[in-house]
Amino acid sequence: MSDAKGINEFATMKDLREAQPLGATSGAPVSRSIFRSWLLQDLPFITMLLLALVGVAFHLEARYWVILTPVFCIICVVAGWSHFDTKEGRLQLAYTQALSWLGLIVTIYVLYNDVVQGVLDRTATSLAMLTLLALGTFVAGLQVRVWRICAVGAIMLFAVPGMGWLEQSVLFLVIAILAVIAVGFLTWWVQQRRQGTI
Repeated sequence: MSDAKGINEFATMKDLREAQPLGATSGAPVSRSIFRSWLLQDLPFITMLLLALVGVAFHLEARYWVILTPVFCIICVVAGWSHFDTKEGRLQLAYTQALSWLGLIVTIYVLYNDVVQGVLDRTATSLAMLTLLALGTFVAGLQVRVWRICAVGAIMLFAVPGMGWLEQSVLFLVIAILAVIAVGFLTWWVQQRRQGTI
């Protein structure tokens, strides 16, 4: 009996000794997992912003925007899916988003029409495209009830004058992306603190 007690005490002391170093260095894995979970949660929204600003910064053609629009639609539907409980609500969400983004694709074709391109230069067309995409994204965020999508649309809208003002649009792109990442991480961190998961 005393041998069993000694083995249990030995195991407990060994566990404590092994747990001590882990406790001292456990800050790094926890913070890494916090950052990873935030990044996975907000990556689609950061991607939306990144793709839109890259298209404007490099004055990409209509084909880029036509490919980008369904990507935005899919992100919006996936992000908003959990906000609708019924099958009918989810079907209406998908249907509404598909029609909204299809309308934007038609607008892109009008904007990049030869007649319109004879009046607007490449910079003006890119800024107009960003404005349309910002409005579409903001409205989609309202429809799917996801504030982060609304925030992406608002940031894109505020980026329009910045892109027009700065000739070095790539610099503005980097600053805008870093600002969005910082704000997104802070809001996620505050939300996790309130829920007590950090």
